Amino acid sequence: MRYLLTTALLSSWLVADMENFHINGFGTLGLTYQNNDTIIYTSSWRCDKGTQGDLSLANDTKFGLQFDWQANEKIDFTLQGSIDAQGANLDWANFKYRFNDTHSFKIGQMRFPTAMYSDILKISYSYNWVRLPSDLYGILPLTSYRGGEYNYQGSYKESEYHFKLYGGSAEDTMIGSQDIGDYTISLKHIYGANFSVTLEHLLLRIGYTHTDISIQNEKINRYFDMAFASSTLSNEEKALLHHYDPRDKATQYLSFGMKYTYDNFYLLGEYTWMNMNNIISDNYAGYLSAGYHIDTWTPHLTFSKVTGKSNYTQSVQDSQIDQALQEMSTRTLTSQETITLGLRYDWRENIALKIQYDHIKEGKKGRGISIHTVTPYEPTTIHLLSFSMDFIF
Repeated sequence: MRYLLTTALLSSWLVADMENFHINGFGTLGLTYQNNDTIIYTSSWRCDKGTQGDLSLANDTKFGLQFDWQANEKIDFTLQGSIDAQGANLDWANFKYRFNDTHSFKIGQMRFPTAMYSDILKISYSYNWVRLPSDLYGILPLTSYRGGEYNYQGSYKESEYHFKLYGGSAEDTMIGSQDIGDYTISLKHIYGANFSVTLEHLLLRIGYTHTDISIQNEKINRYFDMAFASSTLSNEEKALLHHYDPRDKATQYLSFGMKYTYDNFYLLGEYTWMNMNNIISDNYAGYLSAGYHIDTWTPHLTFSKVTGKSNYTQSVQDSQIDQALQEMSTRTLTSQETITLGLRYDWRENIALKIQYDHIKEGKKGRGISIHTVTPYEPTTIHLLSFSMDFIF
């Protein structure tokens, strides 16, 4: 089915002169600076490039294209790809079937809808920040998944509501330390639901995701396999290792979001809880942001925070296994808070200029999201200045 979908989407390029075929684009030219050359500022676990005591284009610069073809009254095809410092990405590749104005179904590759802005993650023009709050969006393990989703939307009196059911699988990479290496994250048996309702001035959203997660790392997986085969470890320690083993363990995500608008003022926030039943630490993240539109200018202020809870509660006798467990627990135990002050200027109908200052304080009970190139790890404060030009066409 995946190959049939790809063939169908590629064939849509050949009918660019058809009436219902559309090409849209988006991008960001971003310049970021922080003055600590022992830290690579990154906004996500999935990234290892960024400013390291210098000006950098790597943090936010990106370009993307989206192809949409409405084959008939019922069927749409969508293909979206982007390129950034990490390389080329296929973000969307799916077709949508509309049963009627209320019910629809999608199948293929889509954005992982774990948070309020997940669908427009790469389209920076759509929000006022230079980048989405990394204390929440930077710790989400995946951005896209392959599967299907059912959407129901309707209205009642003065309210509008949207319900989504989805399921599938996904895979991505998380940046690890130099001695342990990167981790491959696989999600299987994904299923979840989102519900949002929009009243006159208020939007409310709640989401839930359940999945079986597997963390694949050659060194760590080898340690686990050797330990399970060891004759020196007790049955109690092997049972503990089975609990820690990051392969095929049930994981849950719960998220809440809201946005309130009144005249030119807005207030929005999100909160996400990730419950991991293995060596990966649980994380709790959220932000609150306020802004005010003054003609074409929008100043805004945001406070965000992520804090973790370690699931590594008991050590094992094997020093190599224990070191690997500590590394995995520590790397995913995130502790960071950020104050963001920004200004957006809508220069043209499709071009926005932004400047933003982030005061990032890494906590002592975990790690920040950025990469420290000097060991041992010591939490620090990062002063980050960002400029960007976002555009759509």
